[in-house]
Amino acid sequence: MRDWRSGLAALHRYLGVGLCLLFAMWFASGAVMVFRPYPALTPAHRFACLEPIDLARTTIHSSLLQRASTEDTSTLRLTSLENRAVVHLQGEHSIESYWAETAEGPIQVDAAQARHVAERCGQGGIDSLQTITDDQWTVHEGFAEHRPLHRVRLDDPAATVLYVSSRTGEVVQRTTRAQRGWNWVGSVPHWIYATAIRRHWGLWDALVWWLAVAGTVGVATGLVLGLVRWRRSARSRVSPYQGAMYWHHVSGLGTGVVVLAWILSGGLSMDHGRLFSTDAPTLNQQRQVAGTTRFDGDPRTMLSQLPTTQAVKEVEWLRVAGRPYVIARLAPGRQWIVDVDRERPVEAVFDQRLFSELQSTLVPHARLREHRVLETFDTYYYGRDHAPRPLPVLRLQYDDPSATWLHIDLATGKILERLDQSRRAYRFWFNALHSHDLPWMLDRPGLRRTWMLILCGVGFLFSCSGVLLAWRRLRRARPATT
Repeated sequence: MRDWRSGLAALHRYLGVGLCLLFAMWFASGAVMVFRPYPALTPAHRFACLEPIDLARTTIHSSLLQRASTEDTSTLRLTSLENRAVVHLQGEHSIESYWAETAEGPIQVDAAQARHVAERCGQGGIDSLQTITDDQWTVHEGFAEHRPLHRVRLDDPAATVLYVSSRTGEVVQRTTRAQRGWNWVGSVPHWIYATAIRRHWGLWDALVWWLAVAGTVGVATGLVLGLVRWRRSARSRVSPYQGAMYWHHVSGLGTGVVVLAWILSGGLSMDHGRLFSTDAPTLNQQRQVAGTTRFDGDPRTMLSQLPTTQAVKEVEWLRVAGRPYVIARLAPGRQWIVDVDRERPVEAVFDQRLFSELQSTLVPHARLREHRVLETFDTYYYGRDHAPRPLPVLRLQYDDPSATWLHIDLATGKILERLDQSRRAYRFWFNALHSHDLPWMLDRPGLRRTWMLILCGVGFLFSCSGVLLAWRRLRRARPATT
């Protein structure tokens, strides 16, 4: 019978030849991502591009509130475009915008209007303007409801590009020359995020998942072989190999666990419910906590309660715990909440007691075990510089078989995420293993970045030894020419 180690070695060898360059690319691009994450529109930039709403002159056609009450609308917002109030009705997978006073629409924001938006929020003049379906920085399906997009390139020193929604007139993405340049050698290769592939979500999802599975098998077989062939005698070398093979074996023994952890956790970024649960709350939970099932009252009366002495840039209607509210937002972290029934402003965040009657019904057949307000981040709820998260949040913990936790944003009244035992385990199997984002590391960003760079460098050098071996093997396998 053929020695099992020979079969394992053949599997490791062929997977290594096929994947060694990919491994090297993953480690090199991962080092770039430590400093340059994928471009994303920050709340500060989003609000900078919104016009102040002239509340004193704003009138909302009653049919728009009626439409929101009868259709599948999850969000009703008010913004301003060219000094005219616009109502946005957002469903689960679509968004439609109407001129507030006349209810005309759905509107289609044209290039001239997009130019107006870009001019007021950019730091330079307009260099070019194109209408596109998508590009490298807007290929994600999260932009689908805003397509087509107006891509406006500014002539400022940063070579900023703004993407304006044709549905709402809002800026939905922003990139700079530096972000684009670094991400071509960072996130794009690391995620295998080429536009032609990423447009087809199923193809991209399967490709990354199976490459990660193959990579995990390749590293795991290498670790087994490395341990089996590790010589422990004090009189002999650690490895029976010579030259590049020797260094590949020795470095694999030293770094194999790190490489395996990163490849395995990287594959889990594409889990999407395959092995672990997702963090999406159920539709029923969302509607119980913050829904838009009915809008009552006179819009003018509602708007009259808002602070007209300050520049309100966005207004949102919603029902929280069954009661109607209006939220007026001035800037990130600055807002007023108006209780429509009482026609008076309340605090800038909702009181946790508002949710007390709902707590026992959000998770069927379960008892609320603990509830508390998080004013700071912890192990299971945290943000990062490129992915900020709101505070304070209300955490509800239940005693159901899945030990469900719910996080509710007290600034919007909406459920942010649902964490059961499986999802909390995913936090360590993916986030902690791949991003090293445990609280003590996040509190020391310089130390974390240095640590990540060292690991990426070690993994890259190990991968390069595999590239060298693969190149030699392919040269030997090349048929001789006559």
